[in-house]
Amino acid sequence: MKTILVQMTEKQWTMPALHLACALARNTQAQIILLQLMPVAHASYLGTQFGYTAPTPQELDDIDEYKATAEDYGITLTIQPMQCLTPLDAVVDAAGQLNADAVFAYVPKSPIPYWQKFQKWTLRRRLSAANRQLFMLDKSDEMNGRLPTITVRTVYTLSSH
Repeated sequence: MKTILVQMTEKQWTMPALHLACALARNTQAQIILLQLMPVAHASYLGTQFGYTAPTPQELDDIDEYKATAEDYGITLTIQPMQCLTPLDAVVDAAGQLNADAVFAYVPKSPIPYWQKFQKWTLRRRLSAANRQLFMLDKSDEMNGRLPTITVRTVYTLSSH
């Protein structure tokens, strides 16, 4: 079964990403894993209770809404918590561990010029090297009052019988 990984971050990014992932999953018979990242303060906290952060009541409400959205599409949604030092590295690691075919990832804006572009380039390069498709939603569409969109091309294989 194919797997689509969606990074859970701020709701105004996650919900449109989830809608797009659900539409893609419905067309490709894939499952969706919602990656809930828990940044830790120190590397020694990884894999320990010190690194575990319980979801806030708002996050629990958001998760319920994400599950309901996936259910509306008829898609299986699994929540996967993961501790991390840096979210973008964790997304790449999780994609490998969960054998994701496609990844919806959020790269936050940076006050340092070109840092966001560099992070996007690095993320795209690392996922592409592992043959994983990367989707990043552009916030510019949100300003125009539209939901971001993706284009999915169908690939047909012809067998010679």
